[in-house]
Amino acid sequence: MLQVEQIFSWSSWQPLNGCWRGSLIPNLPGLYRIRRVNRDDLDYIGQTGEGTMTLKKRLGMLRGVYGQDMPYRDPHTAAPALWALRHSSNCEFEVSVLPVQGTTSWRKGLEALAISLYRQKYSQSPTVNFGRMPVGYRMSTSNNSKLVQAGKRLRGGLISELEQSHLPGISPLAELQKDLQSNYWCGHQWSDWVPLTLAGLTSLAKNSLGLYRIRSCYQPELIYIGQGIIQARLTNHLGKVQNPKTEQGQVFANAGILECSWVINNSWVPHQRLELENDLIAAHLLFMETVPNAQFLG
Repeated sequence: MLQVEQIFSWSSWQPLNGCWRGSLIPNLPGLYRIRRVNRDDLDYIGQTGEGTMTLKKRLGMLRGVYGQDMPYRDPHTAAPALWALRHSSNCEFEVSVLPVQGTTSWRKGLEALAISLYRQKYSQSPTVNFGRMPVGYRMSTSNNSKLVQAGKRLRGGLISELEQSHLPGISPLAELQKDLQSNYWCGHQWSDWVPLTLAGLTSLAKNSLGLYRIRSCYQPELIYIGQGIIQARLTNHLGKVQNPKTEQGQVFANAGILECSWVINNSWVPHQRLELENDLIAAHLLFMETVPNAQFLG
């Protein structure tokens, strides 16, 4: 089991605005967390470090939070929501960082664990993680040439309608648990395990939404944890097994006999499924000291 107190040694808090200048934010990969000044609850937890990206560069991508107009979703996906919080309440943000060495999968796993430990403490996710927006605001689109050419690049702003991104998140269903192959892992009611090759032949409805997990018969840990349209996602993974062109496909293909299990809940909206998926990945990392082998490989 991971010793979380030793791993999560966060830096002190400092103002977000302009933090990308100077030497306080390191040019290293890692995690970062953002909150409003004079508050204990968090607004966002993120990670960075792929390629030449560093904490300093990534936080510099939040300059648009302090602009007159809502920024686009890139270069930083949380910028529109943070802008909306600031626009609605004239708040100021502060940031704390945690340099992390190691693989991208390890860093993304630690991000999931940091979010889930926060969820365990506060029974909710950081305010704008998982694509959520403050009520009264619509998120900007991404900013790329395809959207520009199609006339679909749009800045967000104030709206009167209620959108899916305004709906509340979902609290954890249980504590993070180590019995990751049981039928009641993390408070869910999982289906029995079936061979991945037979998942399409079960009573699983074609458009059923929810969570799923994949294991090898020969390993105590899981191979992958996912969410979405379950049958379509499992079929996609099976295709990677049979034609392993990617790194993830090779992991599936080399794992031996694969089995899958799922939880159906068509009432969960997308960001709620992402929250619950995040908790499962975090539980796996916490107790197995690794993320599932095919996780975060694309």
